[in-house]
Amino acid sequence: MIDQYFGIKELYEVALKAKTPMQFGERYLEAGEPVLYFENVEISTLTERSSPIMARGGWSNLPRVIWEDRSEVQFSLTEGVLSSISMGILLSAAMRPQPEEPLLVPKKEGPYSLFTVGQENRLYLEHWPVDYPVRKTFIYEYSRDVAQKKYYGKKIFGVPDPWDDDKERPCIAVYEDKACTIPADASKKYIVDYYYQYTDEALIYTINKERFNGLFTLEGKFYSKDENEGLNYTNLIYMPRVRVVSDINLRLGERADPTTSVFHIIGLPETISNNSKGTILEITRLNDDIDAQE
Repeated sequence: MIDQYFGIKELYEVALKAKTPMQFGERYLEAGEPVLYFENVEISTLTERSSPIMARGGWSNLPRVIWEDRSEVQFSLTEGVLSSISMGILLSAAMRPQPEEPLLVPKKEGPYSLFTVGQENRLYLEHWPVDYPVRKTFIYEYSRDVAQKKYYGKKIFGVPDPWDDDKERPCIAVYEDKACTIPADASKKYIVDYYYQYTDEALIYTINKERFNGLFTLEGKFYSKDENEGLNYTNLIYMPRVRVVSDINLRLGERADPTTSVFHIIGLPETISNNSKGTILEITRLNDDIDAQE
C-alpha cells in the first residue's frame, strides 16, 4: 500500500546539492554546492510505503502488539527539459569532455546521382570521409529502396562546389573495381556510408555497469493553503541525504511522445541535530507567503 502524503503542484526552486565533494566532468563540486536546479518541474510526488506488522498470540491468536514498518521516503520529479548535468544524473553516467583527438561521427548520404567530369563520375558530400585504417568508407548502388552492389571511391581534392563556386566541396570519384580504373555507371544512384571528424566541443556520457552513486541533499519550496482564511503559505522541503535512482527510458522516433525525465529520489536517514535523529524528510511551514508577487 502506498500512502501519498503530498501531491505538490506549485513546487519551485528545487535544487540538488552535493553531499560530499564530487567530480562532474571538468567541474569539481564542493560539499553543499548546487549541482542541479530543476527549472521545469511539471509534477512531483512524495510517497512512503507503510505496512503494519502484528504480533499475535493467546486466545484466538488475536493481534497483541501492532507497529508500522516504514520503508524509505521516495520523491519523484518530472523534468520537462534536460540539461547536460541532469542527463548525466538521470543516466547515472560518468561525464567527461571530448578528448584531444577528433571525434568520429557516422554519416550516411544519398541516394545521389553522379556528376560526370572528364573520365570520372563524382559524388559530392557534406564532409570529408576519414581514411582507412581509421574507418572505411562504403559506397553502394541504390535501387528498389535497398543497397545493392558495392563500389569503390577515391578522394578528389580542390573541387569547387557545383552549387557555389566560391568554396571547395568534399568529392569522391566512384569506380566499379577496387583498383579504381572502371568508372561507375552515371545513370544509377548511390549511397555513401562513412565517418567524418567532428572538431568542435563535445561532452561524452559513459554508462558502465557500476554507475555513478553520489549522495545529494534536496531543497525546495511549495505552497499550501489555509482552509479557514484561504491564504497561501510557503513550505520549505529538505531531505538531508538522498540518492537519485532512475531507469533509462528514452523514447525516440518520429511519432514518439516528447521524452520527459522522471527523477526517482530516495531519502536516506541522517542525524541533523540532537532532536532530529534518523531524519529522512523535514518540512517547515512558514507563517506567510515569502515569494508572493506584489
